[in-house]
Amino acid sequence: MKARDIAFAIFIAFVWALNFIAVKWAVEDFPPLMANALRFITVLAVFFPFLRFVPGRMKPLLIAAFTLGVAHFGMVFLGMKLAGGVGAVAIASQLNVPFATLLAIIVLKETVGWKRIAGISLSFSGVLVLGFDPVIFEYWHGLLAIVFAAFLFAVSAILMRSLKDVRAVTVQAWVAIAGIFGSVILSMFFEAGQGQAIFDAKPRAWAAIVYSGVASSVIGHGGANYLFRKYDVSVVSPYFLIMPLFAVAAAVVILDETVSFKMLVGGSLTIFGILIVTLRNIARAKHQPG
Repeated sequence: MKARDIAFAIFIAFVWALNFIAVKWAVEDFPPLMANALRFITVLAVFFPFLRFVPGRMKPLLIAAFTLGVAHFGMVFLGMKLAGGVGAVAIASQLNVPFATLLAIIVLKETVGWKRIAGISLSFSGVLVLGFDPVIFEYWHGLLAIVFAAFLFAVSAILMRSLKDVRAVTVQAWVAIAGIFGSVILSMFFEAGQGQAIFDAKPRAWAAIVYSGVASSVIGHGGANYLFRKYDVSVVSPYFLIMPLFAVAAAVVILDETVSFKMLVGGSLTIFGILIVTLRNIARAKHQPG
């Protein structure tokens, strides 16, 4: 990769890291599902010109859009509402990599070598260590929600594989449509006080909504797609593993969070395990033993 593209990849990781802060601020003033709907309104504002019906592809497109826009992101917002901190959940969110590998083994019948098994085991053991940190244990249900969100992201990634013939911007537009309508419907059933939240929300919460939609989805995911068009996924993806480090640092600086020894150990195990899985997936993509 060129130096400027490496810098851009690192910048994207930084943008995604700050998104955890933004989501945390958003759910302080808005119910989680409502916040997700508002987020995708900003996304749709950008991608609406690319909204197209894709004959013969709408069913898999809508399933993938619902899984990503409603299930995954809805669970992220719920997890951040339940979580007392940002650093640990940002680390746990990266479990989408081993989850995706496990799904590829189960659904796509891929074979797996001992190195990837070791990496998967390390990554999950790291999250267990995080969970037993006394501070993090107080919001274990939030951590669990983020782990489930990581699983849902992996599911959506598998579903997206069948949509390679559909333009990425069109997929983004349908994800936004699903995220808005699906989240609004679910919010009507499971949440209350949405109208009052709109009137009472602080400017910081509204700014967080805009950041989460425009910066994270449009700049972050759009930038990632740009890099993936120039380089192999295996070349770009490792740079995104810096994201949890940025998120932890941002949580310390902006939210005044503390980093415990167990968080350092658990986070290191998780990231190291994910790095192993990522590198072995790269080797497999190059037709080397997995």
